[in-house]
Amino acid sequence: AEGLADRATGRRATADSPVRVASISKLITALGVMRLVDARVLDLDRDVSDYLGWRLRNPAFPDAPITLRLLLSHRSSLIDGGELYVIPLGETLRGRLADPRTWDARHAPGGDWFHYANLNFPVVASVMEAATGERFDRLMQRLVFRPLRLDASTGVSEPGSMARTTSQGSN
Repeated sequence: AEGLADRATGRRATADSPVRVASISKLITALGVMRLVDARVLDLDRDVSDYLGWRLRNPAFPDAPITLRLLLSHRSSLIDGGELYVIPLGETLRGRLADPRTWDARHAPGGDWFHYANLNFPVVASVMEAATGERFDRLMQRLVFRPLRLDASTGVSEPGSMARTTSQGSN
C-alpha cells in the first residue's frame, strides 16, 4: 500500500486502510455463484424468477426469461444510468426493478449485445440468498473469503443483507 488514505489530513494508506471495492466485487460475487453452480445449487441458465419467488422481466419483453448467465455477462437488459443502481433506504430491489427506466426497451435479454449495469449484481446476490437461505455476506465468507484465506468483507454491514431488499416484505 502506498499513497494517501486521506488527502485532507495527510494520513498515509496502509494495507489495513478501508477502500471502496467498487466493481471488483462483481468478480468476487461471480466466484461465489460459480461455487454454487459447481455444487448444483444454482443453474446459470434457469430463469432467476424461480429462485426469487417473483417474476423478473423486462416489461418490453415479458416472455424473455432472465438468467444468471445473462446477469453475470451484462446481457440481462437491465440498465442503470445515473443513480438508478442505488436502492434507497426503505425501497426494495423488486420495487426499484419495477421502474421502467431500469430496463432497456430496445434490447431483449440475451443476444449478442452488452450493456454494463450495476443493477445486475443485487439481483445475483438475491438469487444466491434465495437458493441457499444464507445472508449474502455470510455466504461470501463461506464460499470465497475463508477458502481463499482472504481477510475481506462484502461491505454489507447491516444484518438482513440482500434478502431484506428483494421483496415487498415477504422475506
